[in-house]
Amino acid sequence: MVDLFSLEMEEKLKTEGKIYHRKIESIRGAEQATRPQTIETHLPDGTLESTVDAKEGEWIITGSKGERFVFSQKKFDGLYDSDGKGGFVPKERRVFAMANSSGGAVRIYAPWGTSEKPAYQDGSGKCFFVASLDESGNFTSDRYIIGDEELLLSNYEPV
Repeated sequence: MVDLFSLEMEEKLKTEGKIYHRKIESIRGAEQATRPQTIETHLPDGTLESTVDAKEGEWIITGSKGERFVFSQKKFDGLYDSDGKGGFVPKERRVFAMANSSGGAVRIYAPWGTSEKPAYQDGSGKCFFVASLDESGNFTSDRYIIGDEELLLSNYEPV
């Protein structure tokens, strides 16, 4: 288990990671769940990366590459703006990202879990650890794994 919230990991992200900003491209879709359902996110090679239970009223996002995510209303409002045409585009966002240097598969506690029902995200030896930054450049509680460098660079650009 890798703890992306540890002081040691935060320091590694700051010293070994790089800052990236989100590419602004439209997402394929955003819909609010009308009933509880399970959403799986897969890597391009078909590997299951995470499973999230969407509650009624939460947002189910289909990204530009077909990837699916679940966000609360608050997180959705913080990440997306209307494109004025009935769709949504990501807001400007910066993150620290760092390659997994462990040499093997890893697991993290996913930020969408709760203490009653923890959620996990798995990554391979090629994954990247990511921590979002607020407007002042401080770490937020949004920390996750991106499957590999190709996926990182399809969504983010180095600053």
